[in-house]
Amino acid sequence: MKCHACGQDNADSALFCTACRRPLVAPNPLPTRLQPLAATAAPSVAAMPSPTPTAPPPGDLGGRNRYAPPDTGAPARASRPGDPSEVLTDEEARAAVIGDSSTVYYLGRFDRIAHGEGGGWNWPAFLITWYWMLYRKMWVPALLYFVAPYVVMAVLFGVMAASPTLGAVLWLVWVAAWLIGPGLLANGWYYRHVRNKIRDVRARGGSKDQIIARLEAAGGTSNVAVIIVAVLCVLVLPGILAAIALPAYQTYTIKAKVAEAILESTAVATVAGRQFEATGQYPTDVDRIAQQVPQQSKYVRGFEIDGMSGTITARIQATPSVDGSIQLTPYVDTNRHVTWSCSTTDLLKYVPKSCRG
Repeated sequence: MKCHACGQDNADSALFCTACRRPLVAPNPLPTRLQPLAATAAPSVAAMPSPTPTAPPPGDLGGRNRYAPPDTGAPARASRPGDPSEVLTDEEARAAVIGDSSTVYYLGRFDRIAHGEGGGWNWPAFLITWYWMLYRKMWVPALLYFVAPYVVMAVLFGVMAASPTLGAVLWLVWVAAWLIGPGLLANGWYYRHVRNKIRDVRARGGSKDQIIARLEAAGGTSNVAVIIVAVLCVLVLPGILAAIALPAYQTYTIKAKVAEAILESTAVATVAGRQFEATGQYPTDVDRIAQQVPQQSKYVRGFEIDGMSGTITARIQATPSVDGSIQLTPYVDTNRHVTWSCSTTDLLKYVPKSCRG
C-alpha cells in the first residue's frame, strides 16, 4: 500500500507508514448504487464464523502489533550509530587528557601544532623542567631528563680528554640546549604525549563516555612533584641550614673565646706599661703578672715578653684545632707614657678589627 503523504510503499496489512508513521487509508471505490439499509445490515456476531489464524503477511514485523505505530514499545536507546553527540572530537579528547589545569592554554597550543605551526614557549617547563614533567604525568621523559646529564657529562669528559677545544664547544652547546631547549620544545613533547594517550585509549573501543573516562584517568595532573618537593624540604633543607648555620655558630664561639683571651692580654700589657712608666724597664716575668690580673682566661696558654722592645706575645688556644698568638707592641711617647697596639698573623679570622695590624 502506498502512503499518500510521502509515497512510501508499505505492506497491504500495515495501518501506519513505516517512513513517516502516518495512518494509511486504503482508497475505497465509490458505490454504484445505494443499497437498502436492511439489505446491507451486518450479520450478527454469533453468525459470524470464527477467524482462523493466518501467517503474518509479508512486510509485517513478526510478533509486533500491526495496529501500533512503528517503534512503539521498543526500548529507548541512549545513542544511535552515526549520532553526532556520540562522536568524540579531538578537542574533547585532548581536554580530557589535559585535565583542569591550563586546559585553554594547551588546547590552543595543540591546535597550532596540529596545523604545522610552532608550539610556542612554555615557562613552567623552562624554569622547573623535571617537576613539570612529573606534574603532567610524563614519567618516561622525566626519567630520561633525570638520567641524561650524567650520561652526557661522561661522554663530554671523554671528548675533552681527547680534544679540549672540541670538548669546550660541545659543553657550551649542551648547556645552551639543556637550559633553553625545554622551554621551546615542551609543548611539542606534551602534544605527542597526549596524542599517544588518545590513540591507545581509542584502540580499546567503547562508548564516548567510556573513552572520556579512560582518558581522564590516564591523563590529568599528578601530585608527585609536590610530594618530592616536600620530601626534599624535610630532608635536605635542614641539612642546608645546618651546613650554613653550624660553621657560623662555631666561628662565633671561637671569636668569643679569642676576645676573652685578648682581654686578659690587654690587662697584662697595661700592668707592664705602668711598671715601665715607673721604673723605665719592662717586667721579665709576665706570667706572674697574669696571675694577678682579674681578667683571667682559660684560653691563654702563656705569655712571653721581649726585654728590649717590650713586645708581649700571648699564646691562645680557643679549640683543639684553633690556636695561635697575638702580639702587643708598646709605643712610648716623650712623657714615657706607654700605649699598646695589637696584631696577629694566624688568628686574623677570629680577632676583632682593632687587632688586625
